[in-house]
Amino acid sequence: MKFTKIIAAALALLCGSAMLPKATVGAEEVLLDSGIDYTESTETLGNPGAGYSSGVAVSCKPNDTKVYNPTASLVVLFVDIGGFSSGANGTTDDSGNYTAGTDYDLDETFFTNFRKTLENCRKNGCTIGIRFRYDANGVRNPEPATFEQMCKHIEQIRKDGFLEDYKDIIAYVESGFVGCYGEQWGGKYCSLEDKAKLLDLLLDVVPDPIPVTVRTPNIFAKWAGIEESELGEYVLEPNSKASRVGLYNDGYMGSDSDLGTFHNRERDLKWLRQQTYTSYYGGEFSGNLDFAKQYDTYLPENAVPEMYYSHLSYINSNIFKLYQDYTFGKEYDVENVDNSAYYGETVFKFIRDHIGYRFVLRDSDLSESVEQNGILKVCTKIENTGFANPIMQQKAEIILEKDGNYIRTAVDANANQWYSCTTVSPEFDLKLPAGIEAGKWNVYLKLSTGENDISETNVRSIQFANHDTWNSALGANYLGSFSATESDKPQTDNDFYQINTEQELPHSDGSVYTYQNLSVVDGISSNDTEYAEDKCTVTDDNGNQLYITNNDQYLYVFADLTYDAASPVYNLSFQNKTSGKRCWIYYQGNGFVYFNNGVPSGCVQKHGGRKVEFRIPLGELVDLKAGTEISNISVTIQDQANSWVNAGSVNADSYILQDNFDVYSAKQTVYLAEKDTMLLTPETSGTGLSYQWYHNGEAIDGATEKAYTVTANTQEDCGVYSVAVSSPSGTVKIVELCDVKGIISQTISGDVNQDGVVNTADIVVLQKYLLGIDILTEEQAELADTTADGTVNGLDLGLLRSMIG
Repeated sequence: MKFTKIIAAALALLCGSAMLPKATVGAEEVLLDSGIDYTESTETLGNPGAGYSSGVAVSCKPNDTKVYNPTASLVVLFVDIGGFSSGANGTTDDSGNYTAGTDYDLDETFFTNFRKTLENCRKNGCTIGIRFRYDANGVRNPEPATFEQMCKHIEQIRKDGFLEDYKDIIAYVESGFVGCYGEQWGGKYCSLEDKAKLLDLLLDVVPDPIPVTVRTPNIFAKWAGIEESELGEYVLEPNSKASRVGLYNDGYMGSDSDLGTFHNRERDLKWLRQQTYTSYYGGEFSGNLDFAKQYDTYLPENAVPEMYYSHLSYINSNIFKLYQDYTFGKEYDVENVDNSAYYGETVFKFIRDHIGYRFVLRDSDLSESVEQNGILKVCTKIENTGFANPIMQQKAEIILEKDGNYIRTAVDANANQWYSCTTVSPEFDLKLPAGIEAGKWNVYLKLSTGENDISETNVRSIQFANHDTWNSALGANYLGSFSATESDKPQTDNDFYQINTEQELPHSDGSVYTYQNLSVVDGISSNDTEYAEDKCTVTDDNGNQLYITNNDQYLYVFADLTYDAASPVYNLSFQNKTSGKRCWIYYQGNGFVYFNNGVPSGCVQKHGGRKVEFRIPLGELVDLKAGTEISNISVTIQDQANSWVNAGSVNADSYILQDNFDVYSAKQTVYLAEKDTMLLTPETSGTGLSYQWYHNGEAIDGATEKAYTVTANTQEDCGVYSVAVSSPSGTVKIVELCDVKGIISQTISGDVNQDGVVNTADIVVLQKYLLGIDILTEEQAELADTTADGTVNGLDLGLLRSMIG
């Protein structure tokens, strides 16, 4: 019995050692409220994949497809391929008789230049919807001569692969193609059978999970093989092809049937309601308000509840202006959502701000203090006051930030299921890196869509409707702060990750990044170092300021100025002194952009209050590169509502573009296990860069590649590892990437056979030794008692054996 108890105790010690979590949350831990204002702001947000859509008519003809530069959060590309169709590229005589033209395959110019438009969308932070159509002018029968030729066009689109290559930023694809405007009426192939065949083909061609939307519900019924009368009782299977089908409504609120969209509004909306948890519903308000007034569908008391019921995700900007004459109040409330922040606002503003999703942080509580390698606990409540939930796939991250440096990790939070009129309570238990710097850290929740690289950290990110919580440089929402304290027990686990996950997530490696000295085009001063005094700064007699800087990709111009304009137009102009080329670009409030040098690919303008910010690409667009001098630089605000009068301006004489590149990496502090390795790689912009690695300021022989591996052999390997990054023109930036604070022995308590892990093999060795069985290997026998104090890896085997005897 005595022996059994000792072995059981040893077994518990060994197994417990192997199973102990790296850190635990104290059961009695009291979390502190973040002090955030949890009331909803009434700010109009521009979140990805929802809200106002901006339409761009893309003109495509054989050997002549235009390139466009959209900049809106949600852009709908109306891709007119009528130039390739005999039904649209023929001739019409004076009597109106049409002579068919020629059907062409889509050509290389179409694919090359449409990809350039999509790439501009990516660079400019857009999400996109797409409608391919053969007609942009309401002309009947615009399709090719045969249905098969249309199918061939669709197969070409599949084969090129641009839908796959840009699927991360594509919100939806309208089934489009046939009929006038691609609205699936007035065409050769507008029977229900043909439209159902088209839907089936597009569900196969458009990559999963991108939704494909139909023009009317009865198209879905035909495709699904059910009677239209059965739509209201249709049961949607999760993750099925059917779950990707949504609706685009081009007669929204235009009558009791939305101009023929619905055949039975109550029944069709019941079908639509379940579809729009996973697919899109949107379109455009009817253009005939006088006709709509014959019905009561459009009235706010009917329209607002329906927008919630049907999960309206997007609409173009032609919301009925008469909604501005209605004041939002309790009479327009719906169940299970708090819209009290909008009492007193116009119904127009309420609708405008709630199309799609709208997240409001209602509570946030965090650990007050956490030891290095400990667990940070974050508890939140988030209400979705919008009409819908996000449809595009969302990535959720927690970001910890201190002094402009940050670390981030993916977390288990599915914002796609944060449904309208619900409040969710995400909780995160986050294992901190062992070497996290002591001090106050800010905690952010970041939700984003798209495969955005480190230079695009802020784009396509969701902003919460709270006051003073948005960090535009990170594209993340502030949850509160905590204090990281130093541990007297150094650990080698430098990962940062969530431990209370229902699904497995990849661990962050604890790498530290920075947004210091980086420009973020968002129309505000995103951080204290974005436009620092060491960059070109001009202050005029009126206190207006102009800041100019550049990296290897863009010229940035930021103005802070006083102006008075009812309808402002934002102008930037300058002269290239080397080439003589003049650049003049302006942005009107209706979205129109003028540029005097062709397509302004990559150009972006954002504004807010007194501030306006421009981004102009380097390269061929305006012949800009390092060393180029630009002169007569002016930011001017004109008032379009007042004869385009100059409402304010600020100017600079000249600026010479610097040989510069961005650095995104910051120093990470770590402890390494003996014999462990760590790969270091600086994150930078720029091309053709060269590298020289340093250890404690001394150059490391032969270490001239971008990546360097630190090996923890002895304590001499501790210290700071940095790299000198050099541009081809000679600009050098020293980047400190890692501070190895210490190297810790790999000996593990209970690892009797010293194989680096604690498992049942150690128990077998221990049992044999305690029993005195002489069948141990020489290594095992030699292992049993070689330490000076008679212990092996923390276990006093001699004592255990004497207790048996």
